[in-house]
Amino acid sequence: MFLNNLKYSKKKGLVKMKSTAKNLLILAIGIMLIPCLVFFKDKLTSVSSTPLTDEVKILSSESGKINTISRKDYLLYSTLAAIPANYSDEALKAQIVLQNTYIAHERQFPGEDLNGADISDDETVYQKIMSDDEAAKLYDDIDEVYDEILTYDSSPIAVAFFESSFGQTESAEDIWGEQISYLKSVNCESDKDIDETALTVSSEDLKDKLEESFDITLSDNTDNWIYITEKSDAGTPLEIELDEQKKIPASEFYIAAGLASQHFSISVDDDTFTFTVKGSGHLVGMSQSYAEALSTNGKDYKQILKYFFDGCEILNVK
Repeated sequence: MFLNNLKYSKKKGLVKMKSTAKNLLILAIGIMLIPCLVFFKDKLTSVSSTPLTDEVKILSSESGKINTISRKDYLLYSTLAAIPANYSDEALKAQIVLQNTYIAHERQFPGEDLNGADISDDETVYQKIMSDDEAAKLYDDIDEVYDEILTYDSSPIAVAFFESSFGQTESAEDIWGEQISYLKSVNCESDKDIDETALTVSSEDLKDKLEESFDITLSDNTDNWIYITEKSDAGTPLEIELDEQKKIPASEFYIAAGLASQHFSISVDDDTFTFTVKGSGHLVGMSQSYAEALSTNGKDYKQILKYFFDGCEILNVK
């Protein structure tokens, strides 16, 4: 889908883009979920074999056609889809480097179903309000880090970031069962101040969600439906036993149950389940809210990225 006088939507309303947005592709990346999938690909190759070009090719899932846009426009739209535009310059630049790294990483593993494209679009479009001033400001940030990616052992990293933590990140090994040396748990002190959220679900609705998601038939005893069998050192559920029948990863459970993050507790009262949740997202990699806090405290984007991604280096590929 191409755009003419592009409009971006958010819960608070709509804003109309200026004419320079004409004929640009909406990037439906679903970028906050993608990092969960990239760890299980083959061994990374040298970054020199996957240079950044000035264009990004995106396969349309609707038409099967490949649409080409400038990499700068890709960075603009994917960054604004992933992080609030009013975040500080350094937090935005940290995010831009991750967007660059994502493209460099994906080009190492071109799927046959992409037909030569770099990535594919998605039917679900995550959109944010963007004013002309915000767009112009972000273009300046893009220029500064346009050719930079984040690497480990000279290869683009598998990109992982999320909205906010419960006071620390979790390791990829705990959450996804994959040991990634640069995705360890780090403290995010100011994230502790973010309010918990509570989600109350009727037993009937929860039963429908769990049975559909995990191919199980739950008993009438709601007290036995959900039992946390394993937690991380920080208290994040890692494994759930459903009705004494099936054990599943908590990383799958929280998504199926519609929770904001995997760091949750449960209480049952009659025919309702209440989930108390801290944080938002999968909890691995860079907490965007703490990246903003680090920037506010004087850290630049290089320091922010090295804080979250231990042992990684920023590389200019041009």
